[in-house]
Formats: sequence, structure tokens, C-alpha cells
Amino acid sequence: MTTYLTKILDYKSSEVDQLKQQDPASRYRDAASDLMPARDFAGALKNDQGSVKLIAEVKKASPSRGVMVEDFNPLDIARRYAGIGASAFSVLTDRHFFQGSNQYLQQVSASFDLPVLRKDFIIDESQIYEARLIGADAILLIVAALDTFRLKDYLQLAAGIGLGVLVEVHDRSELDCALDAGATVVGVNNRNLKDFSVSLDTSLLLRPAIPDDVISVAESGLKKISDVSLMQDASFDAVLIGEGLLSSELQQFTWTRT
Repeated sequence: MTTYLTKILDYKSSEVDQLKQQDPASRYRDAASDLMPARDFAGALKNDQGSVKLIAEVKKASPSRGVMVEDFNPLDIARRYAGIGASAFSVLTDRHFFQGSNQYLQQVSASFDLPVLRKDFIIDESQIYEARLIGADAILLIVAALDTFRLKDYLQLAAGIGLGVLVEVHDRSELDCALDAGATVVGVNNRNLKDFSVSLDTSLLLRPAIPDDVISVAESGLKKISDVSLMQDASFDAVLIGEGLLSSELQQFTWTRT
């Protein structure tokens, strides 16, 4: 069955074939000694005060909604999010489906002190080396897009070059896979990547199964203060919000940044 995720992954494979020709691994080895240390993504999300942290997503478009920000300026958006108390940024770099860009991430990373997550569909190690080269501090690994062996390998590779990792899950089996692979930051995506439907119950059902020593992040579908409060009451350490932050209501929430 063709789904949003399978369409994206099929297209991503062709992009990766082109990326491999640029040999990011060799470029990383040549540049490693000159790169700034990656900022501590997991450390920025640790919740010691009971108030949920914010990962603010810089996103122009999505496959289901099309262009959401016509006059898109990543630095202006990031500046607004930093001003309301974001603890980290998530920047879309997928070009074809989300109209993201490596350049957007580079701009945000160079302009702010907050850690920056590269939000993309990573299916090959070349993308992990590329993430470090463009200034990302962390990457997203989606369990539904990877087999168990690659998930473990990519977690180890990312740690070896100083990148944090947000491991994304959608159900209990994926959560078990993430934990078995050694994930220390787990994101529960309320958006079903097969049909892009959203249910906050996904996070609420999975949160009790995430160990206390693993940082928990609720992703997608959070549009109101009551939604964020629900995740805070469920003991999530952080939430990842994109288009919902464009509303005036969520900008009034008291975000805590340590």
C-alpha cells in the first residue's frame, strides 16, 4: 500500500544516491577538526522543574497542508520562537515534500545558541555526516523508516561524531525497538505517517512505557495551551511544535528554558 511515508522514502532514496556521490563521510573527516562542538540537544530538554520544554519547528510546508508560511523567513521565525522560550529548534531540510533546505538549518544554527535538530528522513549514513557538516546538533531517526540494524548503527554513528538523536516512534512495537537500540531521547509522533491523521492519544498511551531515564518528547498536533498542558501532566519532558506555534495562544504559554 502506498502511503505518505513510502512516497517520501522512495523519493529520498534517489536524493541519497546523489548525495553519496559527494562523499560526505570523507568531507566530514577532512573538516572534523575545524567544526564547532555540537550543542547538547538532550541536555537542553531535560526537565528538572516539571515544566515541559519546547522544541520549536521551523517549517514552511507539509505534504498534507501545502505551503503554510508564504513569506517564509527562517531567521525571523526562529527569533520569534527563541523569544517565547524555546529550548531547541527543529529545522526541516527535506526539499521536495516540505520545501525545507540545508541552508535554512545553516542560517538558524549560525545565528542562535540553541541546539538545532535536523528534521529529515534519514535512511543512509551519508545524511548523518551531512547533518554534522551543515551545523546540526542532532538528527531525527524514524523507526518506521529503518530496520533494527540500521537504527542501532546510526545511533552509534551519530554519537561517534557528536550528534544527538531524537528517535521517533508511533506505536508500542516501535517504542520497544527504539529502547532496545539504546535511544536516550524518544519522540512520540501523534501524526500517523501512513495517512497523516493526528491523535494526541498516541502520546498519552505510550508515555507510561518510556523509562524515566529516557527523555520523552510529544510531537505533532499540539495547537492549544490545553494540548501542551495535557502532555505536561502526562510527564513529557518536551514537546515539538511547528505550525501550532504560529497561533497567538501557544505563544502565551509559559515555556521554561534552563
